[in-house]
Amino acid sequence: TATGAACRAAAARAAAAAATATRAALPKPTAAVAARAATGGAGAASLALLATCGAPGRPTVAVQAEGSWTPELHDGIRIFVWGQRNAFPASDRDPAPEADLRSPTEVMWFRQHAEQQQCRWRQVAFGPSFGAARTDSGKLFAWGSCKGGREGRGRSFLEPQPLYFDDLGPDTQFRDVQCSESAVWALTADGEVVVWERVPSMISERASSSSSRAPKHFGGGKRINGLDRPVRDMSIGASHAAFLTNDGECYCLGSNRCGECGADPAVQGSATACRRIRFPRHVNPVARVSCGRSHTVAVGAEGQVLAWGDDSKIQLGLGDTRSNVGDERPWEGSRGYLNMIQTGEPMATPSALRGAPGVQSTSRARATSTSAGRYGEFEAHAQWKPTPMMEIPLEFERQVHGTPYPPPDGLVCGDDFTILMVRDSPDWFSPQEESNRLFCCGENGKGQCGRSMQAQQQILSATKLPRCSLTHSLSCGSKHCLAVLQRVGQKKQELWAWGSNDKGQAGGTAGVTCPAARLRLPRDTRVEAAWCGFSSSAVICSDRRPSSRSLALPHAPMPSSETAFSAGGEIRERPKVLARSASEEEEQAASRSGPALTHDQRPSASTATGDEDKE
Repeated sequence: TATGAACRAAAARAAAAAATATRAALPKPTAAVAARAATGGAGAASLALLATCGAPGRPTVAVQAEGSWTPELHDGIRIFVWGQRNAFPASDRDPAPEADLRSPTEVMWFRQHAEQQQCRWRQVAFGPSFGAARTDSGKLFAWGSCKGGREGRGRSFLEPQPLYFDDLGPDTQFRDVQCSESAVWALTADGEVVVWERVPSMISERASSSSSRAPKHFGGGKRINGLDRPVRDMSIGASHAAFLTNDGECYCLGSNRCGECGADPAVQGSATACRRIRFPRHVNPVARVSCGRSHTVAVGAEGQVLAWGDDSKIQLGLGDTRSNVGDERPWEGSRGYLNMIQTGEPMATPSALRGAPGVQSTSRARATSTSAGRYGEFEAHAQWKPTPMMEIPLEFERQVHGTPYPPPDGLVCGDDFTILMVRDSPDWFSPQEESNRLFCCGENGKGQCGRSMQAQQQILSATKLPRCSLTHSLSCGSKHCLAVLQRVGQKKQELWAWGSNDKGQAGGTAGVTCPAARLRLPRDTRVEAAWCGFSSSAVICSDRRPSSRSLALPHAPMPSSETAFSAGGEIRERPKVLARSASEEEEQAASRSGPALTHDQRPSASTATGDEDKE
């Protein structure tokens, strides 16, 4: 007993010393987490893990915007925008488009402002008819459009103008900005949440007033009260919001029609004040949270993924809850065959042969649901209590070994779908060789899951993206997604898009982009981060530094948007549609680099894109 007490005392002193050293080197919110970990309270080990900000090689600070995951260090001076014209940041140098933009278009106002003010752009957010942007110095700018114009037709556009919070003045620094259906939300450097409500009405009044009288900035704003501690992260959905305080507590505010704010919708239709979410044991402190239109998803301290709210499109990741029959996948296909070889348990009978004479019944070959989500005949498909997600189904390469996926590193939500970003490379790989995968569940009617159009809704399945790649930035709009990824062994970062394209938000001319397709940007740009909002898209880019080889070559005429350089250096015509699917990218990459690496040459936990189920 005396030896055990001495060991516990020594461990406590070591933990306090480690927390003190960590607190001195971390930003303010994370330092508070480390301070609580040193007290040895409940969840001290999890808090200490959060204070260290993840594993080496990963970004230590990230912006978790509505449907977005982007490392904070990725910024640039150039912004390209496309999609719905109503949210386009028009100005004197950037005339308002006559129709929706179907290809990335650079907004020169952002570059001019960045060069004049010696700043860089770090974040872009969109509403249905307005938008906001944030610089690396914490300044906000807003723009928008409204119905109007000549003879009451068309739309009137307002160019980007500074957005101030009147209570704190123009010197306020913000570290996050997001948009809902009718408001702009921002998070100050001190952890206060500020909201500017009725933004479309504010833009309409500004557009109708005289240009000489109107101020050159937007004002107003009010604080969100009811939070006990400073906020370190927030996620804004279409009609509700979620906040994470620096001690790991989660609060929700807004609509509660489907229980997305953690209350019984039959009793409380909306959360008019910040409501603390009660989680099961060992979940607090919450690591990250994301909001969809009517559902909320959070990642706990030990990697648990919990979801609550609307589940009508199986976007909560509870499995296929559209029926209560059960799951037969462990006994069918390749998984059932491997299970039969290893255990001798028979495979499930095909549905076409069930009920035939002499055929064994398959009632026992049905696994119970991995979640508690079961719905009655006339019961609403919704969960107002946080419910654990099902485990990510193993792909073909992992089924033999049974190696589960680690907890997700990123989490984003669209209107009615959810995406988890999970590492798929072995943990002993160096940061340069690390790769990850995206797993999506929910509505897939417009290709939101980026895999195939085979099912209207789908459970957690991998998105088709290039094999052995690392996703640096991920963002979701209402029905489309953007990802910035880098292939292992290459320095270039690529932009990929998938989902609905009715407003051109996914690039190209097709109405739906599925599976994911690559979007091309000018050769002199380097894509840093992608941002989506409703039916609009944007990327932040920096200027690409010319290589020494390109500087030594004689200058050639720059190709237009419809031409491109061939391998021999001559200019050839390029198709107008600049989006290519993942399969075409893989074929061209294989033809350029020769035969692909085998599993023995590169020991990875999963090969290729996981695109086809090898059954």
